[in-house]
Amino acid sequence: MHSENNTELLEITDINKLKELRDSYRRNTLSWSQHCVGYYCLDNYIRWKEREPTIKHLKIYTLNDCYRSEGLYIIVDRYQLFVGSLRQEEQNENLVKALQLLDWSRGLKVSSILECHRQSVLEVVNKKQLRLEYDSLTLMYFMTSEKAKTLVIDCPRGYYVKPLTAKDDALIVDNHWPNRHQGSLFLINRLIEWNVNMGVYVENTDELVAWCLRLQGGFLGALQVKDSHKRLGLGSVVTRAISLALAESGSDVMALVNEENRPSRGMFEKLGFSVIARCYWLRTFPIQSHYQWPSGD
Repeated sequence: MHSENNTELLEITDINKLKELRDSYRRNTLSWSQHCVGYYCLDNYIRWKEREPTIKHLKIYTLNDCYRSEGLYIIVDRYQLFVGSLRQEEQNENLVKALQLLDWSRGLKVSSILECHRQSVLEVVNKKQLRLEYDSLTLMYFMTSEKAKTLVIDCPRGYYVKPLTAKDDALIVDNHWPNRHQGSLFLINRLIEWNVNMGVYVENTDELVAWCLRLQGGFLGALQVKDSHKRLGLGSVVTRAISLALAESGSDVMALVNEENRPSRGMFEKLGFSVIARCYWLRTFPIQSHYQWPSGD
């Protein structure tokens, strides 16, 4: 662990300290519905760092020794920002202090943060006089691994389910993603190569027609069905398939759905997921008005 520019913002580089931080979210099982977000986010990056110890543009920070006392972490992954703390009150002065020490000049996508941390982020946004591109509410759906293990995939005739391959499928997923942006193809490739994912394919042609990925924060994401294959239940099929795969690896299943997205909410509820929290996505504009993240970096 070392400091960044002699400030109090400390980068955690020791994998054992990261595991200690992750496991602090497991200690209070009574609050697992809130703490599972921090646990699975940290677990994702621990797996990634064990696979590739020197990941470009990835930094994991804490403030002094707050990772021990409060489980405080800030993860900067390219243009995305993930934050967490065992202190779940809205007024979290240490989280605010840590966020203020970050470089926000190129814009940051604050991803899947619990509602209790939103005020801390907004306080820093206001203090730095940053402009928000969006500030979106999503509902957090949850299913235990034990329950997910009972799901049956039940793929319709004429289709089959298998994991995606980055070489064949990443560009298709990125081209159809409503949230496609500069640099997103790099992210899609990495998620397919490094995380659990599933796709539904046409038997005769091997065409990919539905898919779902697991995002860095541990949530299901990029769930999509091609228009020509909608209303066949394939969204439910691919969700059951990836949920079962995650459960068999020992993970609970989490997903974020926009509050107004009634069809997706209905599907998750029909499968047996429950809403246990509210999370937000915020993105700040770069201070350098014409800055764009390099597409291959």
